[in-house]
Amino acid sequence: MPESSGSFSLTPVRGALGLSVAMGMGRFFYTPALPLMVAALHWSSAPGAWIATLNYVGYFIGTLVIARRWVEPNRFVYRLSLIVSTVGLAAVSLTPNLLWQGSIRTVAGIASGLIFVCVTQRIPANSRKPHDGGISYGGVGFGILVSGAIVLAAGSFADWRQLWLICAAVSAVFSIIAWTWPIPSHIPASPATKLADPRPDTGATTEPTAALTEADSPFDANRRRAMAILSTGYFFQGGGYIIIGTYLVVLAGPVFGETAAASTWLIAGIATAASPLTWSAVAARIGTVKSLTLCYCLQVFGALLAVFGSSPIVLFIAAALFGFTFIGVVMMTIGVGTQMGVTNASAKLTSWYSIGQIVGPAVVAAALSENIAAAFIASAIALAVAMALTLTGILTGNVDR
Repeated sequence: MPESSGSFSLTPVRGALGLSVAMGMGRFFYTPALPLMVAALHWSSAPGAWIATLNYVGYFIGTLVIARRWVEPNRFVYRLSLIVSTVGLAAVSLTPNLLWQGSIRTVAGIASGLIFVCVTQRIPANSRKPHDGGISYGGVGFGILVSGAIVLAAGSFADWRQLWLICAAVSAVFSIIAWTWPIPSHIPASPATKLADPRPDTGATTEPTAALTEADSPFDANRRRAMAILSTGYFFQGGGYIIIGTYLVVLAGPVFGETAAASTWLIAGIATAASPLTWSAVAARIGTVKSLTLCYCLQVFGALLAVFGSSPIVLFIAAALFGFTFIGVVMMTIGVGTQMGVTNASAKLTSWYSIGQIVGPAVVAAALSENIAAAFIASAIALAVAMALTLTGILTGNVDR
């Protein structure tokens, strides 16, 4: 379907809706729906935390199988994953059985990871204008916004099962539009020389033959140390942010009520949608390092604000800060990693981030399930550690930005 270069292109919109299906709904619809499920099913916080953890395990698996070249990020995988993600949303409504819920959310996580890689890996090739990539990445926030809107609009008359079915129906519509995202039907095997070349523009790159790369071009020990520090910081970022993403609506429940609490998720979605283009502009103006520092400070402040705020306006601000910062940190940290000249920095950092996302909800489930406020304090601490390690890694790597 050719599109004139001078006219508005639907291609970045297709990418955005693909990420909306994968992330905003496939992964994050669970957040605004969780308070209603907890109330209806008489769950404590622990089952929700473990089910969330299994979803993040699935996401890690989905990204790993492509990073290790076990699965090809081609058109068939992309389209099949759109179907699986959408069907997975509907399948949650079938039974509250915890084994079923955990299994379905694990499969949904795998599909989300596969879609994320299939979209983000093609963003540079499919972008015709400077802002196209920002539009596509903005789909994460748009999907979060839609998730919150569904619960906010329908939560007063629909039960938790019907909410999942409504979300599945919206996901199906988005998948139809995202279906034609340009992606090859087959990814040709790259020669060894190409495998050694990192792709800094993608969020999940194909894993190179590291032994060959390092043998041909050994990295300076200082850069290796810097990357190790940066990766550790990114692990804490993944664990800290996902606690907020999973429990923000639960924390808001006593203030807003179970259904109206989804309004905080709506605010988070709006902020997330605006984040990619905004932080790109800020980084271009003041530099990546200063922008990353500012972004982290806002994120830590938002986590603490949620704990110590019991009014709607404070929780709205906390939700906006969460949405406005987490994609910004992702974009800029990966940019710093690739600037260090580390082969396949995006894939390596994303792996650590994914592990952090698994550990965060697991810690809450094991130790903090009865005290959500304490979980947010732990999140703020983790994010502060992440900021310190990230800045240390940047200084160690002598990143001049």
